[in-house]
Amino acid sequence: MIPLFRRKTPLNLSCQLGVSITLALIAPAWAGTEQFFTPPEAPFAVDLHENIVAVRLPSGSADGAQGAIDSARKEHPEALLSLEAQGTIQIGAKPLRLGSRMMLRLSPTAGVAAAPDCSATALVEMADADTVSVTSSGPGVARLDGMGKPLTGIRIVGGKRIHLDQLCLVACRVAGIDYQGADPTAVNETGSVTRCDFRDNGDGLRVGNSAGFMCLDNEFNSQSNTALAIHSLTSVVAGNQFDENHSAICSGSSRGVIARNRINDAAAIQLTESSEGNLITENHGKSTGITLILAGSGHQLVRNALSGNATLAAGSKDILLLGNEGLQCDAAAPGLKWFNPPTWDHPHQEARIVDGMGRFDLEVLGGISKEPKTVKPVAVDLKVVQQELDQARSEHPSEVIVLKLKGKYVSRNPKGLKLPPNTCVILDGQIVASLGTESDPLWVREAPLTQLIQLPATGFCSISGGKLDGNHQAFFPINASSGSTALIEGVNLTAGARDGLYTKGRDGRAAMVVYRCNVLGNNGRGIWPHVASRVHSIANVCSGNKMDGIDLDAGSKDCTALFNVCSANGRHGVFVEEAVSEQIVFANILNGNGQAGVHVWNEEVVGNTGHNVIAANTCEANRRGVSAGGRAADKTANANLFFNNVCRHNRLDGALAGNGHGRENYFAQCVSGQNHESEISASASAAPHFFSVSPSPAAR
Repeated sequence: MIPLFRRKTPLNLSCQLGVSITLALIAPAWAGTEQFFTPPEAPFAVDLHENIVAVRLPSGSADGAQGAIDSARKEHPEALLSLEAQGTIQIGAKPLRLGSRMMLRLSPTAGVAAAPDCSATALVEMADADTVSVTSSGPGVARLDGMGKPLTGIRIVGGKRIHLDQLCLVACRVAGIDYQGADPTAVNETGSVTRCDFRDNGDGLRVGNSAGFMCLDNEFNSQSNTALAIHSLTSVVAGNQFDENHSAICSGSSRGVIARNRINDAAAIQLTESSEGNLITENHGKSTGITLILAGSGHQLVRNALSGNATLAAGSKDILLLGNEGLQCDAAAPGLKWFNPPTWDHPHQEARIVDGMGRFDLEVLGGISKEPKTVKPVAVDLKVVQQELDQARSEHPSEVIVLKLKGKYVSRNPKGLKLPPNTCVILDGQIVASLGTESDPLWVREAPLTQLIQLPATGFCSISGGKLDGNHQAFFPINASSGSTALIEGVNLTAGARDGLYTKGRDGRAAMVVYRCNVLGNNGRGIWPHVASRVHSIANVCSGNKMDGIDLDAGSKDCTALFNVCSANGRHGVFVEEAVSEQIVFANILNGNGQAGVHVWNEEVVGNTGHNVIAANTCEANRRGVSAGGRAADKTANANLFFNNVCRHNRLDGALAGNGHGRENYFAQCVSGQNHESEISASASAAPHFFSVSPSPAAR
């Protein structure tokens, strides 16, 4: 099985593709709260020809600091102002006001605090501002102290591209930060709050009217109301820790991700009536008796370790709870889709797998090694398994079949094993194709599809454990083009004559999770969401595939690629293409691929590959780190977000920031260095947006 890992140190290897690659030596992620944000390192903040003017802000009354800011802006109307606090700024009747193109640099010894007679409603305020940051120059956080006054620490209204990092918001009775953006659909105008500490506030962080918001690596302690209240399309909430708050997370977001947070508050997660299609996965906590309140529709809660109870609000629809350790929910709850499959890693004996159905266990033994060990086992034909499975379904129509396969099996039928609805397969062994056809045949559009396992068209199903070997004959180890709600977990998918996992035409009402699998050496893509909805690739290793590790292709909707390792693939680590939108590619390790770590492109589908979120990925030793572009005026790749991707040691560019048909993409908080041609390549026709705030940039 593939453990849940995060990169630590690169390892140089060579691969069958004949290129030098970098694979990851990795360490367990669940030892504590995982960290996703990397301090930016970029050759510029906003553009190559920027004019940065340093402005020293005196300590004491905010009047002096405000006067210095206003004077500098008047003298340098177009410059990027680096505002450097010399000591603590005291707020009295008015907040410190920041405008566009300003970087406020605080420090552990130079923060912002409410004066004893403070009557301002905020410590720091921004209205209709673009390209602004408030950060600590370190080491450690800078303190913004409300001193228990009825105010907000940082208030933002109509904000664009505003980034807040390494701050401590304390004792603000209204809220620590209130971030209201300018456009609820524009991910290329988004903001972020990273590595901040919220303590003893009313609300901690409020986010609204913004898309693609990044809430990463923060600590929320002892808020008297809600620690995080967020309403942001395709936002990411990850790596945060919640302790001793009245409630942890309240989300009205749609198609966002809440992942790998440590939540120790009893009131853990609330999804509001306006929320839709969120993925909530791999969150964990030490508390028992926690509560989740789930409203809205289309949410998917997958492999969380939260002990307590989930309550579905009246009117909620299509709420999937899949394999959540310790989490219970009333089987009679309207709108609930409960699926708790026994798998190789979680081989439970519980009767409740699918609500309203019983359980029937079926074992069909394959070829097993016997003494002497020098005698090879004789593989059992998969048609024997098919016969037993069909009979069991006929005799147990109202029960989930738990099919246990042990040993070696051979598939001589091009159709492979066709699973009936509501079947869970646990494979302790391997299935190998032997179709008598040529190896890796040329692609022919009309060719009948062949596979080792075909998922059912309805109901639920899971496959876990073992190895599915296409032997370069079966097109796909798994054909998931049908419409069942599915979990593929801990499976080795290898040597498909086309792709490791095929999904074209899946029913959009049924989610599929590909989790902790090895997808290796297939003749096309590894994982291929194509004309498919809600396909989530989480913590897989996709390596040595002839094309892409993961390809989010035409017609894909609401898909994610999270925490995967995609290395040594012939083309891209992750490919986002052909007019797909609102996909999330987050925290993947994408090293040693033939082309880009992540490539966002539109070649032939009329429309825009746009409004996608590409964030916190590590892209090293590829041809390029990240890249974007479109083929023609009606085939574009505009307005995507590239946030805090780490791009080093790539053969050409760290980032290729678009072309004339890939415009207005936003590259924020970039980490780019030691790339062989250029750190960031940008053309005027691409009109990209940049903003990276390094710890202490020199004035220019």
